[in-house]
Amino acid sequence: MSKRMLAAGLWFAATWFGYEIVWSLTGAPRLVGPILAFAAAAAVTIDPMHVFWPRRSDVHDEPVASRSAVGARS
Repeated sequence: MSKRMLAAGLWFAATWFGYEIVWSLTGAPRLVGPILAFAAAAAVTIDPMHVFWPRRSDVHDEPVASRSAVGARS
C-alpha cells in the first residue's frame, strides 16, 4: 500500500469522525460528513499544490534549449 493511499484513508476517517462530532453537537446535516471526508481524502491523494507530497528531485523543469546548450559546451 502506498503512502498516499494510507494517508487518504486516514484523512477520510479523521474528517468523517470529526464531522460526526460536529453533527452530534450542532444538528448539521449528517450526509455532509462523508462528502467532506471524500473531498479531503481526494485533496490529499491528488495534492495539486504539492503540500503533502513534494515533487520528486529527479524531475527538472528546465527549458529544452538550456539542456542542449549545456551539451553543446562540453
